[in-house]
Amino acid sequence: MTGKAFDIGDGIFFFFKRFGANPLGVIWIAVCQALVVGALAALAIMLLGPFYLGLFDLVAQEAGGTLSESQMEREVLTLIGPFLASMPLIALLGIVSALMFQAAWLRFLTRGEIAAVIPFRFGGDELRLLGVNLLYFVVGIAAYLGIALAAGVVALLAAGVFAGSDGSMAGGLATGLIVFLGVLVIAIMVIVFCIRLASAPALTLVDRRVRFFESWTASKGVFWPMALSYLVVVGLILVLSTILGGLIQLVFFGALLPVFMEFAMMAEGNGDVSPDEVIAMLQGMLGNPAVMTGLITGAVLGYAMQITFEGMWHGVGAYNAVRYRADGGAEETDSPVLTADHPAGASPSEG
Repeated sequence: MTGKAFDIGDGIFFFFKRFGANPLGVIWIAVCQALVVGALAALAIMLLGPFYLGLFDLVAQEAGGTLSESQMEREVLTLIGPFLASMPLIALLGIVSALMFQAAWLRFLTRGEIAAVIPFRFGGDELRLLGVNLLYFVVGIAAYLGIALAAGVVALLAAGVFAGSDGSMAGGLATGLIVFLGVLVIAIMVIVFCIRLASAPALTLVDRRVRFFESWTASKGVFWPMALSYLVVVGLILVLSTILGGLIQLVFFGALLPVFMEFAMMAEGNGDVSPDEVIAMLQGMLGNPAVMTGLITGAVLGYAMQITFEGMWHGVGAYNAVRYRADGGAEETDSPVLTADHPAGASPSEG
């Protein structure tokens, strides 16, 4: 087996080891990512916002009887043109940004690299990751079709057993057992494929070549340590999300409590609250330093928690790729050698 032995502790805490080696680098990537996401969100609001505002206005006009149904249809068609024209641009920018984020984090996790000044690029790494993600998509479709076929076979088998039993209790139990075992086998197969292919993006960054099914080889002999690492990571994420998520909710609740109280007093004093009053109250909230400080603090804590959880999750696959290539492994120009248990079959032998 190529590479060093799989250390479960390193697999679980790989992200934290990288973070400890360069904490400012992690923070810088996270800050830049937040700025890019914020810019994309602002662009999306600017391009798509007029459609929703116009649609809400049309609904209000129709409810008020000032707009006929035919007029509303024409107005909606007028609004939807720019909306549909903007969607491809937003989608393309979203895909490019996601690839740049993924490459930046994987460069850091696998190579310990952070690009100078702005950590995001769009070059060879990102294009190779695009290929890997497209292969994930294709394999996902094939897996979905295979799961649907397997589920149909299990359902037909269970229905046949139940029909042959004339509705007896034993037949019902046998039917339930067949369904349970079928679902269990399908779930196990999905988990195995997900874990065996989890190192593909990181391995692609390590080798600087598209590596997808090679992840199957890289995880050979270490499936159970990887599975245990992922299981522990899931447990840690659940515990931390419960604790930190509760803290973040308290921060948000404390920040918004004055707003809730103001809204309750307004509703109690005036009965129905008009949209203009709600908008005015929200504007007042944005001008309240205490409220904004609480909201910003909660958002920062939530974002940091998200980055940490994603780093923990992807750190297992990244560690396995680094471990697999720890002794140099295959050179960049080497063709992958596939083993007999590989889903694409074994490589042909020579001689």
